[in-house]
Amino acid sequence: MIRLVGVELYKLVTTRMFFWLLATATGLVVVVTALHFILAGDNSLDIEGAAGAIVTEADLRAVLDVSSVAVIFTLILGATAVSGEHRHNTIASTYLVTPKRSRVIVAKTIGFGVAGLVFGVVVQAAALVVAVGWLAASGSAIPFGATVLTGVLLAPVATGLAASLGVGIGALITNQLGAVLAAVGWVMVVEQLFSGLFPEVAGWLPFSGGAAAIAGGHEVLTPAGGVALLLVYVLAAMVLGMVATSRRDVV
Repeated sequence: MIRLVGVELYKLVTTRMFFWLLATATGLVVVVTALHFILAGDNSLDIEGAAGAIVTEADLRAVLDVSSVAVIFTLILGATAVSGEHRHNTIASTYLVTPKRSRVIVAKTIGFGVAGLVFGVVVQAAALVVAVGWLAASGSAIPFGATVLTGVLLAPVATGLAASLGVGIGALITNQLGAVLAAVGWVMVVEQLFSGLFPEVAGWLPFSGGAAAIAGGHEVLTPAGGVALLLVYVLAAMVLGMVATSRRDVV
């Protein structure tokens, strides 16, 4: 299994998509983080979610929360793990090398989870550099404490689990565009609708529940509970993907 995971990671880093998604997510997070500080000094703007002065640990943790942006990118990354091989007609050779398809799905789930974790570390580090650099340059105190450190460490966990969840989606929907649209649509449309219409249910969905809890924004679940909830969805998606893959013909 370790060898298979290594193969999946090697295949991933030899494609452009990983680096394009990483560069886009990092650039977006840098811009959003900088805008928090720019907008904080403009009293004429009243934008929901815009940070005020960074005084407390809660203020800094809110600014450094990159999970809401980064998990979408790693979810897309994971959704291409299997569907991308179908698109480029490499899935047959993959299964010829490893005839037991369930091992391939498990290896991709683990491998892309590791890649998603690294993805989150890079993006979180970029946000941290911008925030700390801005505060230091302006001569402001940097309220970096245990709660901020917890948020910084947990964000990559959320991005890693999101990538693993995406693998299951891609195993169920082998059309690459369809898998990506399904993944993004779930986060941007379905969960948003549940949040507005059925907030009690939304709190137990993968992202408005699990990922939100990991970021410290859940009313019931702790960050550890959010990790557990998201992990349950990852395992369920992986099992469904294994079943679907075992019953599918590969041409």
